[in-house]
Amino acid sequence: MQSHLQKAAFLARPLVKASRSCPWCGDRDGRQIWVEDRYRYVRCLNCRGTFSDLTAEEYATTRHNVWDEVDPTDESLSFYGDARQAAHMAFLRRFPPFGAGKLLDVGCGLGFFLERAQRTGWNVSGCDTSKTWAALANERLGANRVRVGPVENLASDEYFDLVCAWDVIEHIYDPIPFLRSCARLLAPGGMLFLRTPNLAYVLPLYTLRRRIFRHRAAVLGPTNHVVYFTAHSLRRALTAVGLGSLEFPVFPPPQIAVSDSPLRRFNRESSMSVRLKNAWAGLAGLAAERTGGRIVLGADLDVIAQPAGRPPPWSGGGQVARR
Repeated sequence: MQSHLQKAAFLARPLVKASRSCPWCGDRDGRQIWVEDRYRYVRCLNCRGTFSDLTAEEYATTRHNVWDEVDPTDESLSFYGDARQAAHMAFLRRFPPFGAGKLLDVGCGLGFFLERAQRTGWNVSGCDTSKTWAALANERLGANRVRVGPVENLASDEYFDLVCAWDVIEHIYDPIPFLRSCARLLAPGGMLFLRTPNLAYVLPLYTLRRRIFRHRAAVLGPTNHVVYFTAHSLRRALTAVGLGSLEFPVFPPPQIAVSDSPLRRFNRESSMSVRLKNAWAGLAGLAAERTGGRIVLGADLDVIAQPAGRPPPWSGGGQVARR
Protein backbone atom coordinates (compact mmCIF):
# COMPACT_ATOMS: atom_id res chain seq x y z
CA MET A 1 0.00 0.00 0.00
CA GLN A 2 1.37 3.42 -0.91
CA SER A 3 2.26 5.76 1.92
CA HIS A 4 0.85 9.28 2.04
CA LEU A 5 4.34 10.56 1.13
CA GLN A 6 4.49 8.35 -1.97
CA LYS A 7 1.02 9.48 -3.03
CA ALA A 8 1.95 13.13 -2.56
CA ALA A 9 5.13 12.65 -4.63
CA PHE A 10 3.14 10.99 -7.40
CA LEU A 11 0.50 13.74 -7.45
CA ALA A 12 3.28 16.32 -7.74
CA ARG A 13 4.40 14.83 -11.06
CA PRO A 14 3.21 16.61 -14.22
CA LEU A 15 0.02 15.59 -15.99
CA VAL A 16 0.59 14.60 -19.62
CA LYS A 17 -1.25 13.35 -22.68
CA ALA A 18 0.60 10.21 -23.76
CA SER A 19 1.68 9.68 -27.35
CA ARG A 20 0.38 6.11 -27.24
CA SER A 21 -2.68 4.59 -25.65
CA CYS A 22 -2.26 2.82 -22.34
CA PRO A 23 -1.66 -0.86 -23.21
CA TRP A 24 -4.05 -1.93 -20.45
CA CYS A 25 -7.08 0.35 -20.73
CA GLY A 26 -6.52 2.48 -23.84
CA ASP A 27 -6.54 5.87 -22.09
CA ARG A 28 -3.95 8.55 -22.85
CA ASP A 29 -4.17 10.67 -19.69
CA GLY A 30 -1.36 10.07 -17.24
CA ARG A 31 1.44 11.44 -15.10
CA GLN A 32 5.04 11.59 -16.20
CA ILE A 33 7.05 9.61 -13.64
CA TRP A 34 10.48 9.34 -15.27
CA VAL A 35 12.40 10.93 -18.14
CA GLU A 36 15.40 9.28 -19.76
CA ASP A 37 17.14 10.67 -22.81
CA ARG A 38 14.20 11.99 -24.85
CA TYR A 39 11.74 9.36 -23.69
CA ARG A 40 9.43 9.30 -20.69
CA TYR A 41 7.50 6.79 -18.64
CA VAL A 42 3.84 7.55 -18.04
CA ARG A 43 1.54 6.13 -15.36
CA CYS A 44 -2.06 5.92 -16.55
CA LEU A 45 -4.51 7.93 -14.44
CA ASN A 46 -7.28 5.41 -15.08
CA CYS A 47 -5.67 2.03 -14.37
CA ARG A 48 -2.24 2.99 -12.92
CA GLY A 49 -0.39 0.97 -15.53
CA THR A 50 3.10 2.28 -16.35
CA PHE A 51 4.50 2.31 -19.86
CA SER A 52 7.18 3.87 -22.02
CA ASP A 53 5.62 6.63 -24.08
CA LEU A 54 6.87 5.74 -27.54
CA THR A 55 5.03 4.51 -30.60
CA ALA A 56 5.23 0.96 -31.91
CA GLU A 57 7.28 2.25 -34.84
CA GLU A 58 9.74 3.99 -32.51
CA TYR A 59 10.10 0.82 -30.45
CA ALA A 60 10.71 -1.29 -33.55
CA THR A 61 13.46 1.03 -34.77
CA THR A 62 15.15 1.96 -31.48
CA ARG A 63 15.03 -1.27 -29.45
CA HIS A 64 18.25 -3.19 -29.07
CA ASN A 65 18.87 -6.07 -26.69
CA VAL A 66 21.75 -8.44 -26.10
CA TRP A 67 19.85 -11.20 -27.90
CA ASP A 68 20.07 -9.14 -31.08
CA GLU A 69 23.82 -9.82 -31.09
CA VAL A 70 25.11 -12.69 -33.23
CA ASP A 71 27.49 -13.98 -30.58
CA PRO A 72 26.66 -13.65 -26.87
CA THR A 73 29.45 -12.16 -24.80
CA ASP A 74 30.95 -13.82 -21.73
CA GLU A 75 29.04 -11.24 -19.69
CA SER A 76 25.73 -12.31 -21.28
CA LEU A 77 26.51 -15.98 -20.71
CA SER A 78 27.22 -15.28 -17.05
CA PHE A 79 24.22 -12.97 -16.62
CA TYR A 80 21.70 -15.41 -18.11
CA GLY A 81 23.42 -18.57 -16.94
CA ASP A 82 25.30 -18.78 -13.64
CA ALA A 83 23.71 -15.63 -12.16
CA ARG A 84 20.22 -17.10 -12.51
CA GLN A 85 20.98 -20.64 -11.41
CA ALA A 86 19.87 -20.06 -7.81
CA ALA A 87 16.47 -18.71 -8.92
CA HIS A 88 15.97 -21.45 -11.49
CA MET A 89 16.81 -24.26 -9.10
CA ALA A 90 14.68 -22.82 -6.29
CA PHE A 91 11.77 -22.62 -8.71
CA LEU A 92 12.27 -26.18 -9.98
CA ARG A 93 12.47 -27.56 -6.44
CA ARG A 94 9.20 -25.82 -5.71
CA PHE A 95 7.57 -27.07 -8.91
CA PRO A 96 8.72 -30.54 -9.98
CA PRO A 97 6.97 -32.06 -13.02
CA PHE A 98 3.20 -32.54 -12.72
CA GLY A 99 0.44 -33.54 -15.13
CA ALA A 100 1.99 -34.68 -18.41
CA GLY A 101 5.17 -32.85 -17.43
CA LYS A 102 5.17 -30.49 -20.43
CA LEU A 103 6.93 -27.14 -19.92
CA LEU A 104 7.19 -24.16 -22.27
CA ASP A 105 9.70 -21.36 -21.68
CA VAL A 106 8.62 -18.23 -23.57
CA GLY A 107 11.56 -16.02 -24.53
CA CYS A 108 13.89 -18.81 -23.48
CA GLY A 109 17.03 -17.06 -24.68
CA LEU A 110 20.13 -19.25 -24.45
CA GLY A 111 18.21 -22.13 -22.89
CA PHE A 112 19.76 -22.24 -19.42
CA PHE A 113 16.40 -22.61 -17.64
CA LEU A 114 15.25 -25.24 -20.14
CA GLU A 115 18.43 -27.23 -19.60
CA ARG A 116 17.95 -27.20 -15.83
CA ALA A 117 14.24 -28.03 -16.10
CA GLN A 118 15.01 -30.94 -18.42
CA ARG A 119 17.42 -32.38 -15.87
CA THR A 120 14.67 -32.38 -13.23
CA GLY A 121 12.36 -34.41 -15.47
CA TRP A 122 10.33 -31.82 -17.36
CA ASN A 123 9.56 -32.43 -21.05
CA VAL A 124 10.73 -29.03 -22.22
CA SER A 125 10.01 -26.76 -25.17
CA GLY A 126 10.86 -23.13 -25.83
CA CYS A 127 10.31 -20.23 -28.19
CA ASP A 128 12.34 -17.11 -28.80
CA THR A 129 12.30 -14.29 -31.33
CA SER A 130 16.11 -14.42 -31.73
CA LYS A 131 17.09 -16.94 -34.40
CA THR A 132 20.68 -16.95 -33.17
CA TRP A 133 19.85 -17.52 -29.51
CA ALA A 134 17.24 -20.17 -30.34
CA ALA A 135 19.90 -22.08 -32.27
CA LEU A 136 22.31 -21.81 -29.35
CA ALA A 137 19.59 -23.01 -26.96
CA ASN A 138 18.97 -26.06 -29.15
CA GLU A 139 22.70 -26.82 -29.09
CA ARG A 140 22.63 -26.63 -25.31
CA LEU A 141 19.64 -28.97 -25.12
CA GLY A 142 21.01 -31.37 -27.68
CA ALA A 143 17.67 -31.42 -29.51
CA ASN A 144 15.45 -29.20 -31.64
CA ARG A 145 13.16 -28.09 -28.80
CA VAL A 146 13.22 -24.32 -29.30
CA ARG A 147 11.24 -22.65 -32.07
CA VAL A 148 11.89 -19.21 -33.54
CA GLY A 149 9.09 -16.69 -33.21
CA PRO A 150 6.72 -15.15 -30.65
CA VAL A 151 4.44 -17.21 -28.44
CA GLU A 152 1.46 -16.10 -30.54
CA ASN A 153 2.79 -18.33 -33.36
CA LEU A 154 2.39 -21.57 -31.43
CA ALA A 155 -0.36 -23.87 -32.65
CA SER A 156 -3.75 -23.50 -31.01
CA ASP A 157 -3.87 -27.20 -30.15
CA GLU A 158 -0.62 -27.21 -28.15
CA TYR A 159 -0.97 -27.33 -24.37
CA PHE A 160 1.51 -27.22 -21.51
CA ASP A 161 1.34 -27.92 -17.80
CA LEU A 162 3.73 -25.07 -17.06
CA VAL A 163 4.32 -21.93 -19.14
CA CYS A 164 7.15 -19.68 -17.97
CA ALA A 165 8.32 -16.24 -19.06
CA TRP A 166 11.42 -15.12 -17.16
CA ASP A 167 12.06 -11.38 -17.61
CA VAL A 168 10.13 -11.19 -20.88
CA ILE A 169 6.87 -9.28 -20.44
CA GLU A 170 8.58 -5.96 -19.71
CA HIS A 171 9.86 -6.08 -23.32
CA ILE A 172 6.38 -6.66 -24.81
CA TYR A 173 4.80 -3.55 -26.30
CA ASP A 174 1.26 -4.94 -25.98
CA PRO A 175 1.30 -7.18 -22.88
CA ILE A 176 -2.40 -8.18 -22.83
CA PRO A 177 -2.34 -10.15 -26.12
CA PHE A 178 0.93 -11.72 -24.95
CA LEU A 179 -0.66 -12.86 -21.67
CA ARG A 180 -3.73 -14.10 -23.51
CA SER A 181 -1.54 -16.22 -25.80
CA CYS A 182 0.30 -17.67 -22.80
CA ALA A 183 -2.98 -18.43 -21.01
CA ARG A 184 -4.52 -20.28 -23.97
CA LEU A 185 -1.58 -22.73 -23.96
CA LEU A 186 -2.30 -23.97 -20.44
CA ALA A 187 -3.44 -27.56 -20.14
CA PRO A 188 -6.16 -28.39 -17.58
CA GLY A 189 -4.54 -27.86 -14.21
CA GLY A 190 -1.69 -25.91 -15.82
CA MET A 191 -0.12 -22.74 -14.52
CA LEU A 192 1.68 -19.65 -15.78
CA PHE A 193 4.82 -18.25 -14.14
CA LEU A 194 6.14 -14.74 -14.79
CA ARG A 195 9.14 -12.82 -13.52
CA THR A 196 9.35 -9.09 -14.20
CA PRO A 197 10.88 -6.07 -12.43
CA ASN A 198 8.81 -4.71 -9.55
CA LEU A 199 8.23 -1.01 -10.24
CA ALA A 200 7.36 -0.42 -6.58
CA TYR A 201 10.99 -1.35 -5.82
CA VAL A 202 12.77 -0.16 -8.95
CA LEU A 203 11.40 3.38 -9.26
CA PRO A 204 12.20 4.71 -5.76
CA LEU A 205 15.60 2.98 -5.75
CA TYR A 206 16.63 4.34 -9.13
CA THR A 207 15.30 7.78 -8.27
CA LEU A 208 17.52 7.75 -5.17
CA ARG A 209 20.54 6.53 -7.12
CA ARG A 210 20.05 9.16 -9.80
CA ARG A 211 19.40 12.12 -7.51
CA ILE A 212 21.68 11.36 -4.57
CA PHE A 213 24.52 9.32 -6.03
CA ARG A 214 24.34 10.75 -9.58
CA HIS A 215 24.67 7.29 -11.10
CA ARG A 216 24.67 7.45 -14.86
CA ALA A 217 23.75 3.75 -14.96
CA ALA A 218 20.50 4.37 -13.05
CA VAL A 219 18.39 3.77 -16.14
CA LEU A 220 14.97 2.17 -16.58
CA GLY A 221 15.47 1.61 -20.32
CA PRO A 222 12.44 3.12 -22.09
CA THR A 223 13.42 1.65 -25.47
CA ASN A 224 13.95 -1.77 -23.87
CA HIS A 225 11.59 -2.13 -20.90
CA VAL A 226 8.44 -0.71 -22.46
CA VAL A 227 6.09 -1.68 -19.61
CA TYR A 228 6.57 -1.87 -15.85
CA PHE A 229 4.35 -3.59 -13.32
CA THR A 230 3.48 -3.38 -9.66
CA ALA A 231 1.72 -6.27 -7.95
CA HIS A 232 -1.53 -4.32 -8.37
CA SER A 233 -1.20 -3.69 -12.12
CA LEU A 234 0.05 -7.21 -12.83
CA ARG A 235 -2.91 -8.67 -10.97
CA ARG A 236 -5.27 -6.55 -13.07
CA ALA A 237 -3.59 -7.67 -16.30
CA LEU A 238 -3.74 -11.35 -15.39
CA THR A 239 -7.36 -11.07 -14.30
CA ALA A 240 -8.20 -9.41 -17.62
CA VAL A 241 -7.13 -12.56 -19.50
CA GLY A 242 -9.03 -14.91 -17.19
CA LEU A 243 -6.22 -15.88 -14.84
CA GLY A 244 -6.69 -16.03 -11.08
CA SER A 245 -5.40 -18.02 -8.08
CA LEU A 246 -2.49 -15.59 -7.99
CA GLU A 247 0.51 -16.27 -5.82
CA PHE A 248 3.67 -14.20 -5.36
CA PRO A 249 6.61 -16.42 -4.44
CA VAL A 250 10.02 -15.00 -3.62
CA PHE A 251 12.83 -16.67 -5.55
CA PRO A 252 16.48 -15.54 -5.35
CA PRO A 253 17.58 -12.52 -7.39
CA PRO A 254 20.31 -12.82 -10.04
CA GLN A 255 23.56 -13.56 -8.23
CA ILE A 256 25.46 -10.73 -9.83
CA ALA A 257 26.82 -7.52 -8.39
CA VAL A 258 25.07 -4.21 -8.97
CA SER A 259 27.06 -2.75 -11.86
CA ASP A 260 27.33 0.78 -10.49
CA SER A 261 27.22 0.00 -6.78
CA PRO A 262 29.12 2.40 -4.48
CA LEU A 263 30.40 -0.74 -2.78
CA ARG A 264 32.81 -1.28 -5.68
CA ARG A 265 35.18 1.26 -4.14
CA PHE A 266 35.45 -0.96 -1.04
CA ASN A 267 35.21 -4.41 -2.62
CA ARG A 268 36.43 -4.99 -6.14
CA GLU A 269 34.13 -7.95 -6.74
CA SER A 270 31.17 -6.26 -5.04
CA SER A 271 30.25 -9.50 -3.30
CA MET A 272 28.71 -7.34 -0.57
CA SER A 273 26.09 -6.05 -3.00
CA VAL A 274 25.11 -9.65 -3.84
CA ARG A 275 24.75 -10.46 -0.15
CA LEU A 276 22.64 -7.36 0.36
CA LYS A 277 20.39 -8.34 -2.56
CA ASN A 278 19.93 -11.81 -1.08
CA ALA A 279 19.22 -10.39 2.35
CA TRP A 280 16.58 -8.06 0.91
CA ALA A 281 14.99 -10.97 -0.96
CA GLY A 282 14.81 -12.87 2.32
CA LEU A 283 13.08 -9.95 4.03
CA ALA A 284 10.72 -9.57 1.07
CA GLY A 285 9.81 -13.24 1.30
CA LEU A 286 9.18 -12.97 5.01
CA ALA A 287 7.00 -9.86 4.55
CA ALA A 288 4.97 -11.54 1.82
CA GLU A 289 4.50 -14.66 3.89
CA ARG A 290 3.53 -12.83 7.09
CA THR A 291 1.08 -10.51 5.31
CA GLY A 292 -0.51 -13.13 3.07
CA GLY A 293 0.94 -11.39 0.01
CA ARG A 294 -0.41 -7.93 0.80
CA ILE A 295 3.14 -6.55 0.84
CA VAL A 296 5.35 -7.37 -2.16
CA LEU A 297 8.77 -5.76 -1.65
CA GLY A 298 11.06 -7.80 -3.88
CA ALA A 299 13.13 -6.35 -6.70
CA ASP A 300 11.29 -8.77 -8.98
CA LEU A 301 7.66 -9.79 -9.19
CA ASP A 302 7.55 -13.58 -9.32
CA VAL A 303 3.94 -14.43 -10.07
CA ILE A 304 2.09 -17.72 -10.45
CA ALA A 305 -1.37 -17.76 -12.02
CA GLN A 306 -3.97 -20.24 -13.18
CA PRO A 307 -7.25 -19.93 -15.05
CA ALA A 308 -9.77 -18.59 -12.56
CA GLY A 309 -11.62 -21.27 -10.62
CA ARG A 310 -9.11 -24.06 -11.10
CA PRO A 311 -7.44 -25.61 -8.05
CA PRO A 312 -3.62 -25.59 -8.01
CA PRO A 313 -1.93 -28.84 -9.13
CA TRP A 314 0.80 -28.59 -6.52
CA SER A 315 0.80 -28.86 -2.76
CA GLY A 316 3.08 -27.97 0.11
CA GLY A 317 6.62 -26.61 0.21
CA GLY A 318 8.13 -23.33 -0.83
CA GLN A 319 7.72 -19.81 0.35
CA VAL A 320 4.63 -18.59 -1.46
CA ALA A 321 2.36 -15.68 -0.66
CA ARG A 322 -1.24 -16.04 -1.81
CA ARG A 323 -3.18 -12.93 -2.81
